Amino acid sequence: MKSVLQKRTLTLAFAVAALTLVGGSQAARGSLLIVGGGLRSDNMPVYDAFLKAAGGKEAANVVIVPTASSSLSSSRRFKAELEALGLPAARVTVLDITSENAADATRAPDVLNTINAANAVWMVGGDQLRLQQAFVNADGSETPALKAIRDLWAERGGIIGGSSAGASIQSARMPSAFGLPVDSLDFGVAAQADQRGVYVSPGFGLFTAGIVDQHFNTYSGRHARMAAYLTAGPDKIGFGLDENTAMLVAPDGMVEVLGSGGLSVMDAREATRQDGPLGIRLGNLRLHYLMSGDRLNPQTLAVTVNPKKSLIAPGDEYETTPRTSTDLAGNDAFRTLLTYGLVDNTATQTSGLYLRYRPGTGYGAGYRVTLSEGPDTQGHYGTVTGVDAYTVLNARMDVAPVGLNGQEPVAPRDLRGHPRETELTAVAFRGLLPPLPSGLFAPQRSVTRAELAAALAFASGAGEKTVPALSDVPATHPDAAAIRVAASRGWLVAEGGRFDPDRPATRQETALALAGAYDFVQLRALPAAPLTATDAAAATTDAARQ
Repeated sequence: MKSVLQKRTLTLAFAVAALTLVGGSQAARGSLLIVGGGLRSDNMPVYDAFLKAAGGKEAANVVIVPTASSSLSSSRRFKAELEALGLPAARVTVLDITSENAADATRAPDVLNTINAANAVWMVGGDQLRLQQAFVNADGSETPALKAIRDLWAERGGIIGGSSAGASIQSARMPSAFGLPVDSLDFGVAAQADQRGVYVSPGFGLFTAGIVDQHFNTYSGRHARMAAYLTAGPDKIGFGLDENTAMLVAPDGMVEVLGSGGLSVMDAREATRQDGPLGIRLGNLRLHYLMSGDRLNPQTLAVTVNPKKSLIAPGDEYETTPRTSTDLAGNDAFRTLLTYGLVDNTATQTSGLYLRYRPGTGYGAGYRVTLSEGPDTQGHYGTVTGVDAYTVLNARMDVAPVGLNGQEPVAPRDLRGHPRETELTAVAFRGLLPPLPSGLFAPQRSVTRAELAAALAFASGAGEKTVPALSDVPATHPDAAAIRVAASRGWLVAEGGRFDPDRPATRQETALALAGAYDFVQLRALPAAPLTATDAAAATTDAARQ
């Protein structure tokens, strides 16, 4: 039986498709302002664009949607920032729509009247699934509040803006992740929310040219996450925004980049994908990177480069020393590799690593991302508003698995020819049960309680609850965090303040631990009803779910 969330997702997908067919790919009268999170109060190009599209400070009437967040702090802060820019407090309203009251609030006459009187909407960050669950009925149809918001934009020429979760919800389909974004390479596209990997579900369908993603310069592995879901699903174009950066979508659909960071446009229409027990291989992804003042036709991906930037011609490159990145998940690491390491470098190919390491085991593995120039690759550089600004066109991106030794991973030698080689190798490579320091998997060896705890914590992504001190698990133990998770959730029992981490787990302990972890994942992945306040409190943090 499909869950309510599944039914809602399927029906909303059909609704979004119908809107696209009826209205064209981007047939709005109004504008969209899509911000990649972390919007600073001094980013005047973004605030000015929002207010201008709302008729200026003299006419702007703004409603703020707080629903994605677990608190009102970000909504109050945005309201205060608008008031500091000159908007009267009476023309900036925070709607009373939360996860708890949405069923009534999205139909309340006073809420609808407030939206109908406004000409601008702002959706704060948090968890985009909260927005979907609040503004979409259980049968997949729009609530009156969502219809009013859409009419404000499509019929009355207003502007809809949003940051982080408020950005992704604007696209026809949106990603939300459980765990690190790089998990999407190891675990793929999830069938349900809150499963390891990346979950893709319908958004509000305002921007239909591709999937919108955010926090691209800060959260570990967002480019990898986008490459994973674009090569696995029907959506082949992705728009990934850095923090404090926006894409302004004009009424004719054209996009302009505003702010201090950039917009990564990923094209997977001619990409290749090959998955296996030793990781995934992605090839021939095309990548553009646009910064302030660059413009884009999202239907053709044709770019108009800001005239303040100049083409980086052969011989004019700033860097002559090849660059690599040992931590491509670090802040701004991908942008640095793409600019200084490729288009503004005499090298025509560079690479960086996404790595996962298991303390205490000596095991680690991950993925190498290779960026390459082709005949049509271009780099442009200039100073825009006092900041170094690049434009990169038609770079190539390839992804391949790699071991800590820098070589392609191989199956543990004692698994080669094993009747279950594929499954055991997949578990070993992904670090669920990593090979021993000797490099062997030792399939007949018993699993210790510490190893079982680590495997369950890693696979489920669960956090710890309150747990008493364990005298035989010091904070320096490599699996201390996982042991606290398993013990606090009752998956593995700790008696008398001892966990016995090195003792082999019995079959009974293993069975009960698996049952507990399974129930945990199923409760979060397959809710029997729309998420309640209790469910929301148990959800992962807003940042991890964006």
